[in-house]
Amino acid sequence: MIKLAVANQKGGVGKTTIAFNLAQILAERRGTKVLAIDNDPQGNLTSSLLENPAELKGNILNAYEEKDLEPEQISKSLDFLGSNVSLAPVAERDFQIIFRLKESIEKLQNTPSLKTYDYVVIDSLPSFGHLHLAALNAADYVVVPVKPSPYALSGMKDLFDTIKRIKKYFNPNIQVLGIVINQVDGRKLVMEREMEEALRETYGDLVLKSKISKRIKVEESPAFQKAITEYNAQGPAAKEFKALARELLQRIHMKKYELPLFGKN
Repeated sequence: MIKLAVANQKGGVGKTTIAFNLAQILAERRGTKVLAIDNDPQGNLTSSLLENPAELKGNILNAYEEKDLEPEQISKSLDFLGSNVSLAPVAERDFQIIFRLKESIEKLQNTPSLKTYDYVVIDSLPSFGHLHLAALNAADYVVVPVKPSPYALSGMKDLFDTIKRIKKYFNPNIQVLGIVINQVDGRKLVMEREMEEALRETYGDLVLKSKISKRIKVEESPAFQKAITEYNAQGPAAKEFKALARELLQRIHMKKYELPLFGKN
């Protein structure tokens, strides 16, 4: 079971869009079983995957309350644990709460009556706190979406400092799988090129070759509970997301592939 957290402590970078499409593209692979988790009280991933979020059955809140998890089926190969505002008070609980997500996922995986999962994709909330730490503690890898904007680098240092502490004190195996340049807008070509160069200069090979452009189809597809690969299967956005998934899988499965956790430095 490979656990991926899609995380950035800065909002507006497209985390949920990446998690939403990545989980479904992974589930499209033959013989693969995926669990998607919405670990954000805003419930954006829940709204994207469920036609009626108010009828949420499998709630990730159960993990933090040490209750059995009961994922609901989205498709033959994709299960889901969603969230809503009831998850918010977790942030006010004792620090030990951050360990419960990992423990619950592992317990779920070891339940004989359930199918095992090949991948778990966790959508984390865009802020520092217990829920954010819980997602990083549970993850094997972190996928970091970032916008090519003047403030792209400003929040990255804080995120990497957090991952450093998680790695040192709680989760020694966590690794940054890659930084995804997301929401690329061709109308701002010069600025975006400069920001991309700055990211690659700072973080080197951690910055993925695959980039995701800002497109109307990508913004529309969650409203129809469809991944971009289904909503606009032959469009350029679908090709970009498939390329992203392939690159991430290549990094995961190249056994000798070792990324520097914190870029060139």
